[in-house]
Amino acid sequence: MGYFCKICGNKEANKFYDVREMQFGTRDKFIYCQCSSCGCLQLTNPPADLSIYYPNKYFSFQLPKEKYIKKKLNVYRDRYSFGIPSFIGKILFSKYGSPTYINWLNEMNVTLSSPILDVGSGNGKLLYRMGNIGFNNLTGIDAFIEKDIIYANGVKIFKKNLFEINEKYDLIMLHHSLEHMEDQHAVFKKLSSMLDPGKFLFIRIPICSSFAWEYYKENWFALEAPRHFYNHSLKSLNYLAEKYGFAVKKIIYDSRSIQLYGSEQYKQNIPLIDDRSYFVNPNNSIFTPIQMEEYEKETNRLNETGRGDQAGFFLVKL
Repeated sequence: MGYFCKICGNKEANKFYDVREMQFGTRDKFIYCQCSSCGCLQLTNPPADLSIYYPNKYFSFQLPKEKYIKKKLNVYRDRYSFGIPSFIGKILFSKYGSPTYINWLNEMNVTLSSPILDVGSGNGKLLYRMGNIGFNNLTGIDAFIEKDIIYANGVKIFKKNLFEINEKYDLIMLHHSLEHMEDQHAVFKKLSSMLDPGKFLFIRIPICSSFAWEYYKENWFALEAPRHFYNHSLKSLNYLAEKYGFAVKKIIYDSRSIQLYGSEQYKQNIPLIDDRSYFVNPNNSIFTPIQMEEYEKETNRLNETGRGDQAGFFLVKL
């Protein structure tokens, strides 16, 4: 089959894989191609109507409910971690450390007034938490939410796609949304136009340069057929970054143990939302507590060695 890679254009010695939809367990089959040159995995036969694969119960559309006291304590801790002093914040920071998202933000020179865009924000879980600690110029967009959302803390979430936005930002974030976009070159070109030199693009994505893909192949949990048009390799993501004027400042690995137990479930024909799934019903899953502990240990090891299946790229516009 002569298939041109949509990232680098290569058509020689590419490999093809039949992949099932397994989050909701429809088991519809889709064909993914892995480029022999840049390594990117890409969907070759997207469905005519993708919206049916993003039902209301899709996890990124759910805003978690937090108890009032916990939410208030998180505000103190988060603000202190971002450099805003308080006695309560200091105590919480000393006990729990800095939240992961604050560590991200501290890498990218943003302030509370920096204009920040979250692309593919779902219902805006992260932006909502940022708004609670004082960030005052936050926007999220997601084409698949039901309608626009305006939160009391000033966070705005719009039912729009990237190409309907024309403002400039100090930081644009894509938390597991880049892989859902069909034309990667158009996306990177658009993102580049929305950032001035020295500003940041933060992308978190599944990575097929990983143990989980190499071991589980078609049953890799993060393939997410057909919602993921692409599952990048380190090489293919770097190719796009360089082509559109970005330098990679730093890469972090933040895989979770679901890369292993989720893939093992798919291998045994158990969908993510099945009653036998550890994600849904741990007490009814196929795994023992000892197995789950081993998956956690192995995930930590894979992240530490750069072999986890999720990575965060801090890209600075040149």
